[in-house]
Amino acid sequence: MEKISENDLRTDGEQPIRIIVADDRRLCRECLRLLIETIDPRLDVVEAHDVDEIGPLLGENGGRSVVLYNLVITDGQGIEFVETLSGSIGSMPLVVMCDIDDGDVMRGCLERGARAFLPSTTPGPLLVAILHLVIAGGTYAPPTLVLDIPSAGRRTKKTAETKAGRDEVIAEHFPSLTPRQRHVLGMLSQGMSNRDIAASLSMCENTVKAHVKQVMRKLQADNRTQAALMADRLVN
Repeated sequence: MEKISENDLRTDGEQPIRIIVADDRRLCRECLRLLIETIDPRLDVVEAHDVDEIGPLLGENGGRSVVLYNLVITDGQGIEFVETLSGSIGSMPLVVMCDIDDGDVMRGCLERGARAFLPSTTPGPLLVAILHLVIAGGTYAPPTLVLDIPSAGRRTKKTAETKAGRDEVIAEHFPSLTPRQRHVLGMLSQGMSNRDIAASLSMCENTVKAHVKQVMRKLQADNRTQAALMADRLVN
């Protein structure tokens, strides 16, 4: 696992940064603590089961402490708790992690006092860097959410929905095609080569060529380009 630079971010005489990992799930707390300690052993990482445990963990180090809260969304109440937690820790910075990679959730957390919002897919080294950023007075939000760029998961879902719609239209207009031939035609309409289709469908290229010939015959197309255009006009 990559570790951050050995160049110390604090000056001599300063107390170490304390990271308070707040989560009522023990395994999640322990995993986060071990991850952070492995990447940057200089950080003092402690665990808090609930809000009442946070205060006693501050000790005399309140000025150099960060609360890392693992948010679980349940019927929308999770976001409201961020405001409660932020109010209970005063000026201490709050960093929220969440399994939901969503711009509305991010904005809700930041509006309720969080200084940073991190999807749970955030790499460990970046998480540690953001903790240092926040303790230095900075804030952080994922660029993909700030710019409203779809996440990988949402892109995958949209791609799957588009593919399903394409296959449905092709099946409706070309009922003589077998399911495999419909898949091949759909990929032809997207401009994919025989090699790409073979890799996508886990078959040999010669088999794809045979399917393409059958598609052309059934559609009475002179070539693969004409067959692809016939399908493309239907789905676009």
